[in-house]
Amino acid sequence: MRMASVDARRWVDAGLVALCIVSLAVALAPVGWPFELFAHFRWQVAAGTAVLVALVFATRRHGRATTLLLLAIALQAAPLLWPAGAAPRLGRDCDGPELRVATVNLWYRSRDATHALAWLAAHPADVVVLQEVTPEWAAAMSATADLYPHRATHPRQDPYGIGVLSRWPLERVEYVDFAQDGLPSVVATLDVDGRKVQVIGLHTAWPVFKDLQVARDRALTGAAALARAATVPTVIAGDFNLTPYAPRFRRLEREAGMRDAFASVWWRPTWQAAFWPLALPIDHVLVPAGACVQEAAIGGDVGSDHRPVVVALRWP
Repeated sequence: MRMASVDARRWVDAGLVALCIVSLAVALAPVGWPFELFAHFRWQVAAGTAVLVALVFATRRHGRATTLLLLAIALQAAPLLWPAGAAPRLGRDCDGPELRVATVNLWYRSRDATHALAWLAAHPADVVVLQEVTPEWAAAMSATADLYPHRATHPRQDPYGIGVLSRWPLERVEYVDFAQDGLPSVVATLDVDGRKVQVIGLHTAWPVFKDLQVARDRALTGAAALARAATVPTVIAGDFNLTPYAPRFRRLEREAGMRDAFASVWWRPTWQAAFWPLALPIDHVLVPAGACVQEAAIGGDVGSDHRPVVVALRWP
């Protein structure tokens, strides 16, 4: 029995050391790759910390164990203290027309469009940004013609095909390589009942390696600059491959002069949402400063490894 107790304490000690290492990586997230990768798992790291707190008390490990726990918690909180500039506030008094924006990652490996088409029919939006559009997915979207008579797609065989569906006329559509890495983003101007609106649709590089993170950040910077320079209301939507827990997300809001539509939602996974150890919020809608968010919702299973996102906003 005593041997089991000693083994348990050793496991707790090993867990505390591992937690401190991970927490240090979280604290260094503003430095960039590879530390930012750990910052994305804020809630998973917090859950691990809570488990270790319980185990420390259960095994009566005090003194050094408590010190390590406090150190880990302080390191996890450190990125919140790095100066990143304040993001603009969402508006509270808007009487302008409503715009519903959705973003749907279709998953390029999927061959079954049933769930995605059903979701699009059940959750109509004014404009939908599509990611991972293959030639097969582009053809499948023809079934949405009654609901979305205006569309533009740039299909590819890899995960980086992109497109837009709209119930309003598309006055202009461009495919822009913000990162100069060969991955297109879509920039569309809509005529929404006589009012011009610009929608920037993104699917950035998956930042598991340093060069991919640099490319992702170039794409985000390019989209932010275009949004800030726009003379018409602009929305940025899509798969950013970035969570709101990383300092780079706050910088994106500041650079664009925009705000996360889900700013008040804590648990909001959109990728691997059914498997919490990997669940991350990487699909986003950024709205103009001063806009009022009426609804921000994450959809159900559409046959993809992502969940769709829909946001309803009003203009001041």
